Amino acid sequence: MTGSVSSAECGTRRHDLYTRGDNEAYARMLLSVGASMPSYENLYLIAKDICVHSVDQTVTNIMYLLEKYAVSKTFEIEEE
Repeated sequence: MTGSVSSAECGTRRHDLYTRGDNEAYARMLLSVGASMPSYENLYLIAKDICVHSVDQTVTNIMYLLEKYAVSKTFEIEEE
């Protein structure tokens, strides 16, 4: 699983998220996206931060949007 700061930024703008935060808080959130390894725990922490700075959103919905726009999943299959 990999994450993308530019994809996260695009997703927040596309869905009018983080409208109650200031530029410094938004920059800190984007830095945390870039610095953290993608996992469901980290996705939850980032979604929770975005939810606090957004209007009429739930953490669940934001996690869905982040996973859709900012997370790429890959699979490795070992063949015999």
